Amino acid sequence: MQQEKIYNSISEFFSSINLKIEQDFDFTIHPLDKLHGKNSMSSPFFRTNYVAFLLIESGKGHYTIDEHWFELRPHSFYFTLPGHLKSFTIEENWKGYMLTFSLEFLKANYPGGIQQDFPFLLKETIPVMYLETQAYERIDRLCEVLVQEYNGKSAYKKRIVANQLVTFLFQTKELLLTHRVSISLENRPSEIVKSFKVALNKNILNIVKGNTEHLLNVQEYASVLAIHPNYLSNVIKSQTGKTVKQWIDERVISEAKSLLNNTDKSISQIAYSLTFDDTSNFSRFFKNKTGLTPAKYRDLRN
Repeated sequence: MQQEKIYNSISEFFSSINLKIEQDFDFTIHPLDKLHGKNSMSSPFFRTNYVAFLLIESGKGHYTIDEHWFELRPHSFYFTLPGHLKSFTIEENWKGYMLTFSLEFLKANYPGGIQQDFPFLLKETIPVMYLETQAYERIDRLCEVLVQEYNGKSAYKKRIVANQLVTFLFQTKELLLTHRVSISLENRPSEIVKSFKVALNKNILNIVKGNTEHLLNVQEYASVLAIHPNYLSNVIKSQTGKTVKQWIDERVISEAKSLLNNTDKSISQIAYSLTFDDTSNFSRFFKNKTGLTPAKYRDLRN
């Protein structure tokens, strides 16, 4: 059986289907008709490590995510989250916008609590919304502003785009409340994935705050969720395409990058704050996962 592809950026995904787009940082927004052209098409199954929002003005098609199937028609608005197995089919050319970003980009540029302010970014499956004209036009205007800023030349483009993205996410949050979107699609495996992500985020947050010096392992997460470690490992791998250890390592790397980008802490301070027993172990771990030493990564980002 062919293994599903996992893409870390929208440019990487479109390169796989022979479409080239520029991407300067972990955010993109593009008109859909410029991405897919006029031909109908179906994608292979794939997973991503980024969040994708689609606003469809016109066109016809559908998308799948894990075991769920959703129709896409004019004024559809939906998003997909990292890790899930998905595909899409365009039957009649889509017009609208595709917006993508990494959770790392949002975290680095938003001082608030993502889990508290945008809990829908941690849900497992949220159905497509079919917007009434007024709601559609409000989101469409936000996308137009984001396109203008994203294609601009401002020295502060990244910060401006990030602030507009936060506005976009709060508008999405309001839509989810007013449309009373059902999240009852979740089954037992997806509930386990959600509970694991919540426990992982809590453990990392406690580590960063200095409330604990212990990074939980697979057995301990299984104990928290009251399930067998093997079952937890199998569910996480089958539902997200990544192992429990990969999820833990990616969260540690994400925190490390955030600390390197946004604080003046020394590399040794960062290493110890993330439970590494010495700086050399942290540096080896960071370089193995990113291809750069912590010092080189900080130099390139600053």
